[in-house]
Amino acid sequence: MWEDKIGSCSRLQFPLSLAWAITAHKLQGLTLSKAVIDLGKKEFVAGLSFVTIFRVRSLDDILFKHFSLNRLERKKVERAINGRN
Repeated sequence: MWEDKIGSCSRLQFPLSLAWAITAHKLQGLTLSKAVIDLGKKEFVAGLSFVTIFRVRSLDDILFKHFSLNRLERKKVERAINGRN
């Protein structure tokens, strides 16, 4: 706090932590020690969530942001492809 004959001034600070983000595409080929994963609302490319999850060394070191369990359902396109075989 600063004070003199004219007035005073004070400030309040809070600590910041540096953080980084990376897309699932750039993540391919890397190994992470820990991760916070946001699976989003839908799968844009088949298998992209799988790639993202398995880039971390241990499942104990993953924190998932909240997502709907419906997000884990197979896509209709994948069903159609599997039906061809």
